[in-house]
Amino acid sequence: MAFDLSAKKINRIPIKLVIDKDDLDSDDDAQKLTSTSNTERKYRHRNSRVKLASELDTGMKNTGVYIDVNPQRFDKGKETQSLQNTNKSSTCNLVQMNADKLLEKSILQPGFEKLEKVPKYLQKEKHLKKERQKEAAKTKGDKWFNLPATEMTEEKLRDLEIIQMRSILNPKQFYKKNDLKVVPKYFQVGTVVDSPVDFYHDRVPRKERKKTLVDELMANADFQRYNKRKYAEIIQSKPSKSVHVKKKKVPELMK
Repeated sequence: MAFDLSAKKINRIPIKLVIDKDDLDSDDDAQKLTSTSNTERKYRHRNSRVKLASELDTGMKNTGVYIDVNPQRFDKGKETQSLQNTNKSSTCNLVQMNADKLLEKSILQPGFEKLEKVPKYLQKEKHLKKERQKEAAKTKGDKWFNLPATEMTEEKLRDLEIIQMRSILNPKQFYKKNDLKVVPKYFQVGTVVDSPVDFYHDRVPRKERKKTLVDELMANADFQRYNKRKYAEIIQSKPSKSVHVKKKKVPELMK
């Protein structure tokens, strides 16, 4: 009978050998034995670690196959040129921003050539305090929402005076007493925006609107009648001035 040994599995039993130091002939053999045991331990420790594969098996033959790793790159020249342009523009913007920040503290401001003398770079605390006071005098302050000191004109002066005399012009309406006896320094002129809900006859038409309060009062017929009546009452209340002829005393002559 013929046995097929290749098809059968042969179980191999590991053999463990133990050598005592007493059985060795010399100390050199013992040192060799310890060195070999240490190297075996190192290799065993290395082999027990998990190793990463240095190559990957794709399951494809590399004959006639081309893999494009970066398919988004169509034209290498154009892409590099665009990257260079973007880098240049970004650097230029950064340089411009840094230059603008530095020039804010510079003496060379627009209109420098028109100055009669060069301003001082380092100023004393007194000058800085005066400049701060000038800047603070331009507005009323944070508590008054930085109300500006508006430039005074003749029309604005007349309007402010009429506002102060509002209780005299319309005595039937109660108004609060004025805080100041003089014309205020800080004021601001605004415009009243008409509500779109109101009908056109509820507000003053644009043709009849005036530029100032004085013009509106002069165009108001009721205001004119009231002024004429009050003026007539004031004239009548005053006593009539009679003309008195002064007689000159003639000195008597001595006879």
